Amino acid sequence: MTEQESRWSLAHTGNRVLLAVAVGVVLGGLCNATADLPTGAHVLTIVGIAAVTYLLVTLLRRPRR
Repeated sequence: MTEQESRWSLAHTGNRVLLAVAVGVVLGGLCNATADLPTGAHVLTIVGIAAVTYLLVTLLRRPRR
């Protein structure tokens, strides 16, 4: 039998995207609460944080064996 990865692991692209969006929304909300950004800047903050989170998780995940 081959070893199967958990569907909850960060090896799946969808899980990494979901994590990135969740972190982006939370941190973007915190930034908006402290800085009172206009809507466009708030959206760009969320997208930027989500992109950086996705890249970090993708680059730091353990490769498959």
